[in-house]
Amino acid sequence: MLNPWYVTGFCDGEAAFTYSRSGGTYGLYFAIRQRVDNAQVIEDIHKYFNYVGYIYNANEARSTHNSGFTQPTVYYRVTRTSELMQIVGHFDKFPLQSKKKQEAYQVWKEMVMHKLENFRDIDYDKLHVLAQKLSSLNSKSRAFKLRKK
Repeated sequence: MLNPWYVTGFCDGEAAFTYSRSGGTYGLYFAIRQRVDNAQVIEDIHKYFNYVGYIYNANEARSTHNSGFTQPTVYYRVTRTSELMQIVGHFDKFPLQSKKKQEAYQVWKEMVMHKLENFRDIDYDKLHVLAQKLSSLNSKSRAFKLRKK
């Protein structure tokens, strides 16, 4: 079993606390992407979180005019609100150390909690404000800047 502080440290550098938007709804997720030669750590973290979420494989991609060659990767993603609570529980007990990631996590957590506590009457205006704040925080992150086209 992984040391919980190792998981926090790894995620401090490599994980994303973010969302996707379709129409007026928000899908929240926790994700980590690594090269396929680092798949074992992704599998270990998946196991650490009691196998919530899924691991996906992404094939290599040839370079285009917008990006360079991409190696094969593994992608761990947790999207179900009930499963995200395991992620929240971990990071509340073993907090992230970097200020930027901790700020993004706190906004993301507020979004998760709002969806969980108000699942029958979600305030989408509140989620929209939080999503804008999270986007602003994530746009300052090196991980997100590298993925922009």
